[in-house]
Amino acid sequence: MHGHGRRDGPRIGSARLRNGTRRPRAAQVTPGGCRARHRSAWPGRHRERSTRMLDASVPLLLRSPEDILGKIPYLLGFHPSDSIVTLYLGPQGQLRTFSNTSLGMPVHVIADEIRDIATRASAEMVVIVGYGPLTASTTVTAVADAAGRHVRAFYTCLLSGGYRYCLRSGCSCAAVTGVAFDPNATAVAAHATVLGEVALPSRDALLALADADPVAQAGVQAALPQARGIQRPELVELDELIGQAMLDQRLTDGEAARMALLLRRVPVRDAAWQRTDQEMWQRNLWLDLTRRVPDQYVAAPAALAAWCAWRRGEPTLALAAARRAAAVDPTGTIIQVVVAAIRSRRKPTDLIPVWPLPLAGRAAADPS
Repeated sequence: MHGHGRRDGPRIGSARLRNGTRRPRAAQVTPGGCRARHRSAWPGRHRERSTRMLDASVPLLLRSPEDILGKIPYLLGFHPSDSIVTLYLGPQGQLRTFSNTSLGMPVHVIADEIRDIATRASAEMVVIVGYGPLTASTTVTAVADAAGRHVRAFYTCLLSGGYRYCLRSGCSCAAVTGVAFDPNATAVAAHATVLGEVALPSRDALLALADADPVAQAGVQAALPQARGIQRPELVELDELIGQAMLDQRLTDGEAARMALLLRRVPVRDAAWQRTDQEMWQRNLWLDLTRRVPDQYVAAPAALAAWCAWRRGEPTLALAAARRAAAVDPTGTIIQVVVAAIRSRRKPTDLIPVWPLPLAGRAAADPS
């Protein structure tokens, strides 16, 4: 234990660990660099409005390394591991975009990707965060050094075993030797939870949200014959089913079967598309149907799940849902839009500022 209640983590400097293993020396950071940036000089002292808004008038201020690191799992949708996450910032610290790369990739490949994304996003600086064992500090530092030849690496650190290690060259802050850090215990994490943002334990857990559930699929399959006999105005029925989801009422097997049939009609699917934006209940509805409907019916609900995930700023989940849709309908309009948008690394609000489209643009898609 040290002064002010600080607890050092396992050393990545010159010392050995208790088991005698020598850890690589972490790169040093500018004297007082991180301390000076914790509040006044940290570029994240900006307003970042969430794309998943409960109250868009309440800004989130990212003012310190802890704030940035607390936000990362909610940007990705999961808690990363064995990876390097890069945040791309504008001149006032505005978050432009982010990327997540495997820690096992060659340093020059990761650095080139950071350079290319920074150029496309017009980023003036980056925050580079490694997640992995202490030995990964060498890789993370090398990536920051290589990327720093093209874009300013404002802050570099490693999260390992519940500790945060500052890797900025020449820094004398407490985190150089490691300080305990829990991303779930930050004010930013609490703010994200209130906004309905989700950070699952792992990437695999996130991808599983778009996987088929064979047992649930069998239940919906059994309900299809009766569902085919229903004769009602399609858009009226669509709105009723969506209305149930809005009230957090999960569709029964019969209702899920009916929705699967309705969405095979292009006008109904397009009407559902116009009614889908970034709400959590919409995410829940389309992902639930993506897991439950038989594979031959999954293209539309999976595409809508991908659209909603993209609008919410969840590109990993959006691509997982898009893959499910593409397996049945690889030429689908919605998934083509989503995949192209994700590859451009542009924010949804930059590409499509207003959604749903104005009435003139909706006429063809929504005959009601």
